[in-house]
Amino acid sequence: MKRIIVLAWGLVILTMTAYSQTSADVAKMRKQAEAGNVKSQVALANSLLTGKGVSVDYVEAAKWYRKAADKGNIEACFTLGYCYEKGYGVEKNYNEAIKWYEKSANKGNLQSMNSLGHLYDVGGDGFDKNYKKAAEWYLKAAEKGYAPAQFNLGSCYYQMKGVDLDYAQAMSWWEKAAAQGNTAAMFNLGYCYMKGEGTDKNPEKAFSYFLRLADAGDARSQYEVGRMYSLGEGVAQDNMKSLEYFTKSAEKGYSPAQLSMGRFYDKGVYVDQDYEVAAKWYLKAAEQGNSEAQYNIGNMYYNGMGIEQNYEEAFKWMEKAAQQGNASALTGLGLCYYYGYGVKRNKNVGREWVEKAILMGDEYAKEVLKKMK
Repeated sequence: MKRIIVLAWGLVILTMTAYSQTSADVAKMRKQAEAGNVKSQVALANSLLTGKGVSVDYVEAAKWYRKAADKGNIEACFTLGYCYEKGYGVEKNYNEAIKWYEKSANKGNLQSMNSLGHLYDVGGDGFDKNYKKAAEWYLKAAEKGYAPAQFNLGSCYYQMKGVDLDYAQAMSWWEKAAAQGNTAAMFNLGYCYMKGEGTDKNPEKAFSYFLRLADAGDARSQYEVGRMYSLGEGVAQDNMKSLEYFTKSAEKGYSPAQLSMGRFYDKGVYVDQDYEVAAKWYLKAAEQGNSEAQYNIGNMYYNGMGIEQNYEEAFKWMEKAAQQGNASALTGLGLCYYYGYGVKRNKNVGREWVEKAILMGDEYAKEVLKKMK
């Protein structure tokens, strides 16, 4: 099973006024801001950034944040950095974002510390990554109890980004974040207990983490719970429970679950065989880039199973799957070229695709090639 670890938590949670505001409130706020009241400048900027009681105006919001930031207001420094990071009301500039985040961070703002870590973690737009600095900033906020930074620091240890690889340390920081309700950390802890990374394998504990998140509506966790019920891993095997959680995950748009639902209806597992329903689930997953689903829906178009036969569509989906290295799809492309299904016929190209499939381990391709000789 491939790793399903969330790598970075870059969410910025702006401190905004919770109550509704009228245009009269904003007018009063603006008057106070123009008179030099720093709190009103920040509040007005927040309203302009979010559209509370006034039309959204990023340029004016950035202007008021700068006025307050120039006077040393911590929240304004942080949010001005955020504006530069995202390009809200100012030209996107990571170096300017760093400057304002640092001003806020040096005054103890934990969100700024985490945001600095995130910028160095992901880089982009000409700004070079620096994992060491990322880990250092995450640590500053994590040690002060900031859950998003604790999660990110755990990911640094898990991925060996700026620190030594240490699954136990990753789990330690994720446990701190999870204790504060960080759901991404809970998911990763479940995964570590499932795989025995940083701890002894404990499928029961893994299942408990996934179930808690699944019942709160997390699609990835619903898929894991469905899978564990199916295998009897960490919980008594239960086909109906498995189907229940796979269905919940698939209906939320999680492509691995949609692929599984397609398989169930395709093969008649847990449900009555129904190629039409199978094709619908395969197509949903395929449209999200799932290579196996792309091959499967291509195969159903090729054979007219549950969907009207359409060689052009079959070729299209086989090609998409093949581009992602799906060996079965290479064989399918070979057949399309060899017989001219959905593409101009070319027997030599067809054989080449099948030969590639054989090199990638597709056993069926060997039978296909014999018939092409």
